[in-house]
Amino acid sequence: MNNKSDQIFIACVIAMWVLSAIFFIDCLFKTLENLELLGASMLIKPSFSISNLRSDRRYSNSDRLRNYVGLHTPIYRVLNHAQKFILQRRIHRDFDIHMNRGQQKWIYREGVLNIRLDRGYSAVSIGARTIFAVDEWTRTIYHINQFGMMIKGMKYTQDYDMTDVIIQVTEALEVIAEHYDAEKYKAIDADRARQNWFCYAADNLGVVNDTWQRATIKLWHKRDSRKSVEWTKFWGRETPNGSKQYKETTGEHPSAYLVNIGGNEYWIPHSICSRTTELHGGRQVRHDGSDRFLGCAMSTSTIDLPVWWLEKTLGVDWSDKVEPIGRSAFFKTIKRRRQWRR
Repeated sequence: MNNKSDQIFIACVIAMWVLSAIFFIDCLFKTLENLELLGASMLIKPSFSISNLRSDRRYSNSDRLRNYVGLHTPIYRVLNHAQKFILQRRIHRDFDIHMNRGQQKWIYREGVLNIRLDRGYSAVSIGARTIFAVDEWTRTIYHINQFGMMIKGMKYTQDYDMTDVIIQVTEALEVIAEHYDAEKYKAIDADRARQNWFCYAADNLGVVNDTWQRATIKLWHKRDSRKSVEWTKFWGRETPNGSKQYKETTGEHPSAYLVNIGGNEYWIPHSICSRTTELHGGRQVRHDGSDRFLGCAMSTSTIDLPVWWLEKTLGVDWSDKVEPIGRSAFFKTIKRRRQWRR
């Protein structure tokens, strides 16, 4: 009787342990699927990294590009993808990015992501794991895929498939984007703005009128007026210790410009001029009027003039009269000063 009871008790204990193990494993897998923090999936991946690569670089800035520039092709695919992702999500302030001209480029986020190109050597690190590297000494590729499998010692080729590396980098970038704190940078910018010089007043400096309808035309600038306008700007800022600093800046600009529009000469007041410059990327910058709008040039200049001034000066049909004359015809209109011989 006792033996039978003991057997039943042991069977119940075993069954309980089996059910507990099944429940624990089920919870573990569900937890791993739901974890969104970077590195959580590494619990089921090998923790090793690409190692045993030489730390000293083979090429330097004194070596010719043709010796190593071909080794950059695969890593450029990752760099371009990461840069596009960062700019689209507007999370660039979380990174140290150097993608200018030269043979050293990187996209770096401390402790999370490092994509590096350095004169033939290239590597991709996520966290503490280097998942991709090109050894410039042996010209071989080392790669740990997303399943933790090591692809070691593959002979270098420019057509190497970087899809797996890009997938792993994208996962890291998505985590960074999810935890991006825009308010932190707004607070930093606001604190810095108090320490920047700002203009709180100005004397004898007009403001460009934004309400006028304007037309952009090309013209020849002949000379400035002899009369100039002097202005003064007053600046102030807050120093890091909380004190105030002030300064003044001065400048001048011509009061008017003598120009040739369509073969005829006109005086254009500085106060009605405007010019908008479009920078790379579509951003527009408007001239503030503190400096001259037109300068001495061997070609035509572009300026924005009010439509009412064009109609008043050139007539209602002004659009048919603004075609600039040729260079030789313009230079013929310039009269040289007579030099008297003694």
